[in-house]
Amino acid sequence: MSGFNITGSKQRGGGMMMSILKRFFWGLGAAVLTYVVVPKMRHMAKPVMRKGVNGVRNLAERGKQTVEEYKARRNDNTVDMVHDTSLEQVQVDSDMISSKINALQETIDRLKNEIKQLRERR
Repeated sequence: MSGFNITGSKQRGGGMMMSILKRFFWGLGAAVLTYVVVPKMRHMAKPVMRKGVNGVRNLAERGKQTVEEYKARRNDNTVDMVHDTSLEQVQVDSDMISSKINALQETIDRLKNEIKQLRERR
């Protein structure tokens, strides 16, 4: 081995300095392109961003309304269930009271008959 044999573009025509300059100009070109293009891209992206943000807001609002409607329906159903249960309980109580009234009426009629029979025996 007599040493290193380096071949390539860096060995010919300016070497390392040329490579650094190429990189510098590529970076400068990218920076200028970014400086020119980015404001236009921002300007073009603003309506898209607004539309996206508005879409998200609308979606959130619809979700909020749906949850509120669900809660309202659930509360209404609960009130209806309580109301139905109350009506059923009133009906049961009414039936029970009616049966007690009927039993008392029968007792009163029976006692009247007994009193009448006792008066007739005298």
